[in-house]
Amino acid sequence: MPLGTIAVYNDADGVGVITDEDGERRLFSGMETQTTREGQRVLFDVVGEKATNVIALR
Repeated sequence: MPLGTIAVYNDADGVGVITDEDGERRLFSGMETQTTREGQRVLFDVVGEKATNVIALR
C-alpha cells in the first residue's frame, strides 16, 4: 500500500485529497478512514485515480 498524507478534507462534503509520496493527489471519501485530520499520514490502495481503503498511521 502506498504512503501518503491527507492534504485537504472537507467535512461538509465528506471528501478529501491525499498527496502520495510522488506528489500525486488523489481524492478519497472520509467514510473510508476514521481520521480526517489534515497532515495525518495514511496508507491506501488506489483504484483508478481514487484512493481507497485508507488506513491512518498511529
